[in-house]
Amino acid sequence: MTHFWNYRIFAIALGLNVWNFGLAQEKSWTLDDPLPVDKSIIVGQLENGLKYYVRENKKPEGRVFLRLVVNAGSLQENQSQRGLAHFLEHMAFNGTRRFAKSEIVDFMERAGMRFGSHVNAYTSYNETVYMLQLPTDNPSLLSTGFEILEDWADGLTLDPLEIEKERGVILEEWRSRQGVGERLSERQRPFIYFKSSYADRNPIGSMIVVGNAPRERFEEFYNDWYRPNLMGVIVVGDIDKNDIEQKIIDTFSSLENPENAPERTPTEVPVHEETLFSIETDPELTIASFRMLTKQPVGPDSSAADYRHMIIERLYFGMLNRRLDERSREPNPPFIQANAGSSRIAREKEALQQSVVFLGNRYQEGLNALIGETNRAVRDGFTSSELERVKADVLRSLENAYEERDKTDSDSYAREYTRAFTVDEPIPGIEMELEMTEAFLADINLAEVNAIGEGFAQKENRVALFSGPEKEGLELPSESELVATIKASNEIELELYEDEFLDVPLLATIPEPGEIAKEDYDEKLDTYVWELSNGVNVILKRTEFQNDEILMNSYSPGGHSLVMDDEYLSAIMSTMILGESGVGPFNSIQLDKRLAGESVNVSPYISDQYEGFSGASSPKDLEAFFKLLYLQATQPRLDEEAYGSLETRLRAMIVNREKSPQSVFQDALEKELYGDHPRHRPLSLELMNEIDPHLALGVYKNRFKDFSDFTFVFVGSLDLEEMKHYAKTYLASLPATGRDERGRYLGDDPLPGKRNVDISFGLEEKTSVRVLFTGEAEWSPENRYIMSVVRDLLNIRMRESLREENGGTYGVGVYANLTREPTERYSTGFAFSCDPANADLLINAGIHEILDLQERGFKIKNLEKVQEIHLRGYETGLKENGFWLRNLTSAAREGREFSEILDFPNQVKEYDPERILEAARKYFSFDNVVVAKLNPKHN
Repeated sequence: MTHFWNYRIFAIALGLNVWNFGLAQEKSWTLDDPLPVDKSIIVGQLENGLKYYVRENKKPEGRVFLRLVVNAGSLQENQSQRGLAHFLEHMAFNGTRRFAKSEIVDFMERAGMRFGSHVNAYTSYNETVYMLQLPTDNPSLLSTGFEILEDWADGLTLDPLEIEKERGVILEEWRSRQGVGERLSERQRPFIYFKSSYADRNPIGSMIVVGNAPRERFEEFYNDWYRPNLMGVIVVGDIDKNDIEQKIIDTFSSLENPENAPERTPTEVPVHEETLFSIETDPELTIASFRMLTKQPVGPDSSAADYRHMIIERLYFGMLNRRLDERSREPNPPFIQANAGSSRIAREKEALQQSVVFLGNRYQEGLNALIGETNRAVRDGFTSSELERVKADVLRSLENAYEERDKTDSDSYAREYTRAFTVDEPIPGIEMELEMTEAFLADINLAEVNAIGEGFAQKENRVALFSGPEKEGLELPSESELVATIKASNEIELELYEDEFLDVPLLATIPEPGEIAKEDYDEKLDTYVWELSNGVNVILKRTEFQNDEILMNSYSPGGHSLVMDDEYLSAIMSTMILGESGVGPFNSIQLDKRLAGESVNVSPYISDQYEGFSGASSPKDLEAFFKLLYLQATQPRLDEEAYGSLETRLRAMIVNREKSPQSVFQDALEKELYGDHPRHRPLSLELMNEIDPHLALGVYKNRFKDFSDFTFVFVGSLDLEEMKHYAKTYLASLPATGRDERGRYLGDDPLPGKRNVDISFGLEEKTSVRVLFTGEAEWSPENRYIMSVVRDLLNIRMRESLREENGGTYGVGVYANLTREPTERYSTGFAFSCDPANADLLINAGIHEILDLQERGFKIKNLEKVQEIHLRGYETGLKENGFWLRNLTSAAREGREFSEILDFPNQVKEYDPERILEAARKYFSFDNVVVAKLNPKHN
């Protein structure tokens, strides 16, 4: 069910509006009815037990998503197989009956699909999932896709040589995950999964097993668990569902279940009467936190009554999390952040969760606020006004999904049907979900919502997890002290909650409208350009890609490059400070409440060279969107208490920043690139002292006091006449002084020369490598594109060399960027992590690939792959609002014709091999290069 299980995370709902679709007039169900299967889906099962799900869906157009789901993961391993479920997932890309070695990845790239984005897989405790995305304009591609699925199901070759090569890749995948987070997880897992196999069956497995298991052990697991009665095939996309169903029947009916196969049984997570305490410290932790889990059996979710209960839970935690968020914004906040909710921690177990991130060592205060707020909600319940706001949010989110029911991405459906197969999640369809939600929200009362909090009174089956920095002078509580702290927190008696709501219009006075001075229309791109009477330019493109989405971006030249160096920190913090302060008459909390039920978002920004706004709105909420935009443009607000709260939280987050290896590494790299430039200093408590909130407000007002050089770009489900009204009322009325300005050059180009950065810091036997190239280069759209070709050619080569041939890293990424402002420059490079002993070898291997490309050129088949990937990406992008917003914005800012957006295919196809080599030599020049390594620290 698209929305059912996602809501178990209980993130605080954003402002969404209430609209009555009238679907609940004639109920087609009763509370005790089992939820039906959406009629848009074909669900079937073959005689051998394999289950399949097929749905026609045209988002994205011309694409099909295929999944093979094996209902077996690391929990099905025996002691000598730990890690082989995941290892088999890797081997599926290293040789099958029809596809030798890396031919699957080769096929996908030739089809224009990227490895990692369009062909991938994952292994969890309970399942292994293989994923393909393919174009549908060539039937042979889909046929090959089915051959790949069939081979994964029953045709892995498990070549001993390929197994040996892949051992290193998996070891490096394991190594790449190592760090403070993984160390804490390893220590806390035995408490969360007390006496359960979940505790010692981490999907990555045992590196001893991974490094030594013989081929026979792989075959054992594959033959036992890769069988049709544990498999699901999912196909969603721009296809004929009846043809696909027949193809599934023809392809997979011949698969047979092995005799005497082991039974697939649930994995128990045993109960325990006592509360288990885990108190952990780590030298690389920068903050202290606490989490309490109250474990419970997974609740039923098969009937309308179960769905109703889920809505009640969502309402409860939505209100509780809003209250906790309010506490974090107090002038002297009790914590950095806190939240509560419910989530599934295993297939067989879920947990109520309370968590808090502490301010320094203020443990008692943080727990008092978290537990006290939770207990206050249990004691007094919530208010009717709180409930009405969160009901509006819940309903609006369902209505948005309903509006987009024919524009939902196929990948979302594929994920949903994966859950339907693995955990029997109901899939009744958005129409029925909205129908039920409308009916339930109308009669859910405050008393039954308040009753959800009774679950926090449970004393058995609890786990308390505390973690904090290992730092001289910082004392963490012992178990007995933590017990006493929790007990004291439970005795806190908070006063009755007051729901403060500022009941005034969002914008009290509607501005006097201006005019549209000039209108232009580009028939080729179906775009409108309006010049308003105050000089503002508005670019609009109407699309039908999404029914309930309008995206906006705007820009004006200048940015924080125009402020002095001693104003820089206040400038870059200005939008954050004012965002915490609210706008107009509303503080940030009041604004959130005022916008409940409105699907709007407006965010101001001030970057190096530009300032502007970005945002999104439902067409239904467009008036509220423009009012909010006008408020942020003309009535910024500085709330000093809000700034005090923000400052307190920021200081707590950076006080131990020097304990983070990645922070230390980034600071050293910044120092090597930019020396002592005042705008490239590492973040510290001392720098925080330079921030002046009043100066931040002054910078903001200065940057947004003149809109005569602003350009606004709107893309989405636009009504032209409506947009004219809003543009004249809320954009043409913005202040304009006619100043002429551009961002300025600050002299902070990366320093020239060849340099090394070698940092020894960190506990793990892991080296992080970055190799960076910088220099001057002429900017042009053509040069920017040819640079992306070089980047992707190197991505293929380095993956083949550093990962597949050397087995020395889990992944290597090549990046490239060509900038136009304030000066024309390039920055490129590659990065990976590896065994410290192999770092120099792999750096040399990466450099060798660059030199080889520069000197000997490229394989034509690799260039054809890159071209196809670019064309397929463009083909999909043409049907996405975000693509048009980005491209129209950049074309306008760069002074290019919009028609160039449509010329991209010609740019891809018309290439000069020598230009590619010239670009490789220019943009990966060894004249200016930094080789940086973050090594482990050995005492």
